[in-house]
Amino acid sequence: MKLTDRLAAAVSLIPQGAVIADIGTDHAYIPVSVCQSGHCPSAIAADIVSGPLAAAVAHVRGAGLTDRIDCRLGDGLTCIQAGEVDGAVICGMGGPLMVKILQNSYEVWQSLHFAVLQPQSEASILRRYLYQHGWHIEDERLVIDDGRFYEMMRAVPGQADALPDWLYDIGPVNWQRRDPLLGRKIDILMETKGHILEGLRKSRKDVHERIEKIESELRFWRELKCQLP
Repeated sequence: MKLTDRLAAAVSLIPQGAVIADIGTDHAYIPVSVCQSGHCPSAIAADIVSGPLAAAVAHVRGAGLTDRIDCRLGDGLTCIQAGEVDGAVICGMGGPLMVKILQNSYEVWQSLHFAVLQPQSEASILRRYLYQHGWHIEDERLVIDDGRFYEMMRAVPGQADALPDWLYDIGPVNWQRRDPLLGRKIDILMETKGHILEGLRKSRKDVHERIEKIESELRFWRELKCQLP
């Protein structure tokens, strides 16, 4: 089956031969794809909502993969046992929600060999949490799919030095590789900061220090963008 560019990029971060749990699986697109192609021998497709899970069950059955894909109703990683899978795939949720999923099943998370994560928002919060809890980012991707910008990462266990604040925002591997879409990511960050700055300037409160801080951040991002190819 053909995946969207976003989901295909997530699959590209899954190690060959790994058994995965796809959290928030919806129609089980990723589990069906990786099991059909032989990329993964088996998978768990999990969703907290019964409707999407029913769609996943139907998709798995139609693909003839019921012996290789186990569909489960559950909240995050709570329906997975420690040691049951090699890694987890979590796509299409905000960064803070992903952090909550990892927190709520800490033992299961720490038993994994990798996690492929695609935060829809506030990716910096997720990156920082990973580094604060003995994980680091091994690989990353930036993708535009149907006009929308997506960022994804493969995190693995292993303590690494804390990153400078700005690398939590754009991703250490994205910066190391000078990803061609990194300029767009910086533009998005500057647009967000610009909106905040505009609101502060209209405020009647004493926010001079906050305005100066954001103006300094915007100068930093402009200078950083100039270093890109």
